[in-house]
Amino acid sequence: MGKPQIDDRQGDDIQARYRDNFARHLISVALYLQSEVMSALTVQHGHDRLRISFQPYITLSGRNGARLSDIAEVLGISRQAANQTANQIVSAGYLERRADPSDGRAKLLLPTPRALDMVDKGAREALRLQRKVEDLAGKAAVEACSRSLTGLLSTLHLPLLGIVFTDGGKTLPLVAILPRLSDYINNRLMELTMARGHPDLKLSFGQVLTAIGPRGGRIQQMAESHHVSKQAIGAIATELESLGYIRRDPDPKDARQVVLQFTDLGEQLIADSVDSVDDLREEFAQHIGWSALLELEQILQRIYRKLHLEDEIFGSDNGSGYETDIRLLARQLERQLGEKGARALGDLLLSGNFY
Repeated sequence: MGKPQIDDRQGDDIQARYRDNFARHLISVALYLQSEVMSALTVQHGHDRLRISFQPYITLSGRNGARLSDIAEVLGISRQAANQTANQIVSAGYLERRADPSDGRAKLLLPTPRALDMVDKGAREALRLQRKVEDLAGKAAVEACSRSLTGLLSTLHLPLLGIVFTDGGKTLPLVAILPRLSDYINNRLMELTMARGHPDLKLSFGQVLTAIGPRGGRIQQMAESHHVSKQAIGAIATELESLGYIRRDPDPKDARQVVLQFTDLGEQLIADSVDSVDDLREEFAQHIGWSALLELEQILQRIYRKLHLEDEIFGSDNGSGYETDIRLLARQLERQLGEKGARALGDLLLSGNFY
């Protein structure tokens, strides 16, 4: 199958294509799945000092341990940067340093019993989420998606760095595949967009840029969506403002707040970003073919929409403002409390017995 043609009407709306594309769907689904596993591990299973950034190190250490230099090489970072994260993981009790039996001068990073417990419980949570996604998009479709993604990782020579599964299943859960590809896409899109005349881009800018819709964006909503502080988002916004990409306008709904809007330079950045996504799709199609890529895009889009990801930033199109707000709040609570906790809260509200 040859390259598909982009609808001219869609091509005219750069903002729509920026907010609704394959890369964004994949990254958003990956973040959602990772966050859900992390939430279950920290809240339900007591791994309160766990961080998403720990996962690759714990996985690469394996059962027999690994040298820090080897881990840094696989991750494509400096040994110093790898050592900083490794120190945090050791302090949290997930890795320990032992002498390398093959070289007395070197140290190995080995998983602790706490890490092995986390890996086991994380695998169970990932499989639970896989079943949830299969209920939304269909088991056959999700399995096809997993196979295509695994093939893409292989052709890109990207090793899996997430949860390890040993149940002999034919396909890996999406949460074991998507994070690695998500990291690759983020880095590759930044490279492509920087080459189009934006040398000062940073990965952290995405937390603000991707959350500015047709009516602008608000710092509070961005902070809540990315689970970071308002101060962190504010600092990124200030840097983007100094580079000329965004401006702050008074919020018509609240005189004490501001709305972030794109400048003309910011609009050009968005247009260049969309072109970078098109280039990335071309690259992926060279690896797996347009037919497989289009099928993959359709499945990820279905999952993205069924999970209502980012609705809290851009809202819904059904026109019922009050009802939409309630539904968004319900989805946020379900994510934070889990399905059982959300049902318990619903029962409590219906009973009216709050004391």
